[in-house]
Amino acid sequence: KPPLPKMANFNTFTIYHNKNTAMKLYRLIQHILKSKFIHYFVLFFIIVSITAVIASSFEETAPYQVQLFAITYVSSFIFLVEYVARILSAPALYQDMKRTRARIKYTFSFYGFVDFVAVLPCILTYMYWNTEIVHVIILPYIFIIFKLIRHSKSFRLIGQALIAVKEELATAYTACLITICFSAILMYYIERAAQPEVFANIGDGVWWAIVTFATVGYGDIYPITPIGKILGGIICFIGVAMVAIPTAIISSSFISIMQSKTKEK
Repeated sequence: KPPLPKMANFNTFTIYHNKNTAMKLYRLIQHILKSKFIHYFVLFFIIVSITAVIASSFEETAPYQVQLFAITYVSSFIFLVEYVARILSAPALYQDMKRTRARIKYTFSFYGFVDFVAVLPCILTYMYWNTEIVHVIILPYIFIIFKLIRHSKSFRLIGQALIAVKEELATAYTACLITICFSAILMYYIERAAQPEVFANIGDGVWWAIVTFATVGYGDIYPITPIGKILGGIICFIGVAMVAIPTAIISSSFISIMQSKTKEK
């Protein structure tokens, strides 16, 4: 009988060889997915599918609804193939994890969610083809717009700029939220006696505060009492200043990233 250690060594070598071969396959799939051909191929179907969804909302395209839905369905099938390939090759992205955990991590990531939503029409159409639900299936398809982030350097650059200053933005938007809530509650108690049908609850005050804070001014709800008008004017001035803070933070981060990329070149 052959010695047991040799058999154990042989099995260990076989397992290692199989894992190494599988990892090479995953890396090859990732390399193909990152190639320019696949990049522009998928980008083409993203643009075509978005165009088809937009066109289907016009009455003039009513005679072509079947064709437009077919375009969406074919695009979803392309995205399904891409989705399966990305799940299969996920271990190449997270090499420090086991295969199952790597695939689960990708599935529940932002891009994994967007890729999943993009394939819903292809999957659900088989189940609800002869029902009214088939028209509702297209609704979550609007999330496909976020697939452009993966295939656009400009979107990725904006994402990097936002991530770099996420703490500063959280602080600025928290201050905005506090100001909106405070002014909404205050305005509700000031105006509810003068116009109870307009400021029926604090929710109406929040809507007024958001519109005023953003300096939009729809005109559907506004104060009529002298104190309310004074508070409205103050909120307008504060809103201009507070909205400018996140804008300045994002602009500064964006310029910093652009300068660092220029230096690298």
